[in-house]
Amino acid sequence: MNSAQIKPGVAPNCRWSIKDTIKVFLVYVILMFVGMPVIVRFLNIILGSNIINTVGLRSLILFISLFTNVLICSYVFYIVCIEYRQSITALGLSVANLPGNIKQGIKRYVITLPLIMLAGFVINLISGYCGQAPEMQDVVRWVLEEKSIFILASLIFFGIVVAPIIEEIMFRGFLQPVLKNSFGGRYAIAVTASLFAAVHMDMFAFLQIFILGMLLGYLYEKTQTLIASIVVHILHNSLTLVFLLYFKYYLKGKVPVF
Repeated sequence: MNSAQIKPGVAPNCRWSIKDTIKVFLVYVILMFVGMPVIVRFLNIILGSNIINTVGLRSLILFISLFTNVLICSYVFYIVCIEYRQSITALGLSVANLPGNIKQGIKRYVITLPLIMLAGFVINLISGYCGQAPEMQDVVRWVLEEKSIFILASLIFFGIVVAPIIEEIMFRGFLQPVLKNSFGGRYAIAVTASLFAAVHMDMFAFLQIFILGMLLGYLYEKTQTLIASIVVHILHNSLTLVFLLYFKYYLKGKVPVF
């Protein structure tokens, strides 16, 4: 199908395969969970511990995370644009009907947010009943503990700008269409949301992230662009960080679990 035959704002059918998505996510897992510790150790040997201490381990990890995410995103663009010769609109990167899609995304998020909070509250009750206190995610602990304004600002930028855009391209733009082609829209949204929740590696927050992922997948399916899902993802992460900063500076880091 040629681009002239595609309606504005409607992503063309993806030509890449499940095999391509497996390759991308395998590289992602290897780089994030195996490559990062190796790179940090390698830099520690090459540069010396004094330089690492001066720069800051968290700054270094943030930089490597940013580099890794950009690398993975570039790999996705290579597969779509070079190997399969498709436009970036195939990934949902279109600004068609921008105001309408943003409005729809925010409206759906406002409706879904109470459900996300209720899920967190229920999980907290169940874990308390079982005698297991939820552990903080690394990024939450970093925000609460970090004293450097530069590193804190870098964390915030990564959390509300970089992560939402790259994750939406990978999960909704790249993974969901290929699953839809093979198994149907509802299955694609559910599986993508499950994998999206799983990569955050937090069993206590899994249900909340899964519900958010279902909303993001629905928005992409509904609008056929990533605009609404990116805006909602940014909004959700921004509210979470505002919440954490409030408890960091006004309640001495005592964060209740929702």
